[in-house]
Parts: sequence; structure tokens; C-alpha cells
Amino acid sequence: MEKMNRNRNGKLVLLAAIIAVAAVSALFTNATFVAVANAGSLAVAQRAASYRASPLGGPWAGPRGMGDGGGPMSPWAADLPADGFGLEMARWAPARWGRGRPGNVSIDSAQAKATVEAVIPSLRVGTVASLRTGWLVPIEDGKGVVASIQVSNVAASTAEQAKAIVEESLRKGWKAGEPRLAGAIYAVPLLDSKDSIVAIVRVDGRSGEIIRRPSTIMAVTAEQARAMANDAIREFKVGEARDRGGSWMVRIEYRGKAVMAVVLGKLNTPSAEDAVKAVQDSLGRGWSAGEPKQLRSAYRVPILDSKGNAIGGIGIDGRTGEVMGIPLPK
Repeated sequence: MEKMNRNRNGKLVLLAAIIAVAAVSALFTNATFVAVANAGSLAVAQRAASYRASPLGGPWAGPRGMGDGGGPMSPWAADLPADGFGLEMARWAPARWGRGRPGNVSIDSAQAKATVEAVIPSLRVGTVASLRTGWLVPIEDGKGVVASIQVSNVAASTAEQAKAIVEESLRKGWKAGEPRLAGAIYAVPLLDSKDSIVAIVRVDGRSGEIIRRPSTIMAVTAEQARAMANDAIREFKVGEARDRGGSWMVRIEYRGKAVMAVVLGKLNTPSAEDAVKAVQDSLGRGWSAGEPKQLRSAYRVPILDSKGNAIGGIGIDGRTGEVMGIPLPK
């Protein structure tokens, strides 16, 4: 009996030891998971802090940038303007960047880099455009837009502030980084004084020319645009009225092209002839140009009747001063 009790006690001690080891192991494992989770949270927090600390919402990164300038996406997410220029390149993963197929290009990466280096002294900021999450700042070289930079609305509440941020960085000095080749296009990063990528310049690997968009630099001021609109009003011609169901759309022409439409309800102008006559009478009493509003590289100038009511608006090209036509069918 005594021997049986000793065996039983020994088994109980062994069982207790096993339970204790399991508990310690579980505690250690849980601590390890907590440490790993905390480390991961710290890394995310540090990355987020880096993104917020940058004056441009992550070192010159667009909406897909990683925020620290060193992530695999950030170098190729810096140039994401609203019109999609360079967008297809930014979406490509780094693994798809390579030397390109033989025969695709006539210049090498060193020549592409030198091409960009040569234009840096002539770079200047173009006309800043508003985006949903910030500002689009075009970079021009005198021939057109070579790159674009997005500035967050947290860093800049106005277009002037966004322009000042980029101009200050440019003043401190930019240089060309190492090109990447995709197909027949070299993507050459522009680096600021801290070697952070601020934008991407595209160079045609066949011609060796920088790929540009039209210039956004305005040659016409808002006051000049208003004066041009007032001059154009003197040559306005009232065209035909088109039936829009519950209203009439009366075409306004300037030098043979449609530039504006006046919409009238059918209650007071039941026929197309009534609508056309009403617009002619209003024009005869005198129209004038209102305060222009800049939209990218153009101005929208409201047209006011003799009582100061806005009846429509025309577009003035801010680069050429031309009255812009609209796709209005006859």
C-alpha cells in the first residue's frame, strides 16, 4: 500500500511539473507575440510619423508613396498628376524595371541622365493646380512641363504656399538620379539636396528627348482675360435654339465658333424663336465680363447681363489669350 502511494505521489509531481512547463511556455510565447506586435506597431507609427513630417506628404511622394523615401514604391510614385501623365509608369512594380530589350533604345542610361542634368538649371515652377487632396505643381524647362509634384493640402493651404515649398527646394539644388528603363522610356528621378526623390522625368530612349506636356505658365493675367472677354462680347452672334426638353439652349458664337450657351425656360419663351429673340434683346441691352476664375491654364469668365446677372461664361486660354470654343452642336 505504501509503495502504491509513493507511485501515485510521483505521478502527481510529474503531472504538476508538466503543467508548470506548459504554462511558462505559453507565457513566453504570448510575450514573444506581444513584442513582435509592438515592434510592428512601432514601425508603422514611425512610417506614419515620417509621412506626416514631410512638407509634401511623404518625401515628395504622390498618393501611392510609402512616406519614407526608401520604400519600393515611393521612388516611382512621385509623379502622379491628375491627367495621368506618367501614371502608367508609377503603377509598375520595381521588378518590371530593367534594361529593356536590345534595339529598343538608341541612348544608354548615362545619356538619359545627362539629358536631365542639362535642363535642371532652367527648371521653374509652372501654374499650380488644385487637386482633391492637395496641389499639383508642374515643373517646366521653357519648352513645356517635364514633371509634376503633388503637395499635400496639409503642408500648403494655398497654391502660393505649394509653389513656395517647391521653389525653395529647387533653390537648394536638384540633381538627376539613376535612370530606370521600361520599354523604350527612361524614368529619371529628380533628387533634392537631401537625395530624396521629388519627381520623375521621362526621356524617350529612341530620340533622347525629354517627354513634355504643354506649358502651364500663364501669359495672360486675370485683368487681361476680363478685358479680352469684354472685347469678344462686341462680336457675339446669337445662334439657333436647341430643344432641351423643359428648356431652350441658345448658341452664342464668336468668330464662327460656339463659345457659350444661354439656357432659357419654356414658360416665358415657349418657342425657339421666342428664346432666340429674348437672348438677342438681352445682348442688345448690354453684356459685360465678370471676375475671371483661373482653372489650370485657362480662365473662366462669367458673362453678365445689364442687371448684373450671370447668364453664362466663356473660356480664355491663359497662355495665348484666345477665346476658347466649346463642343456645342448646331
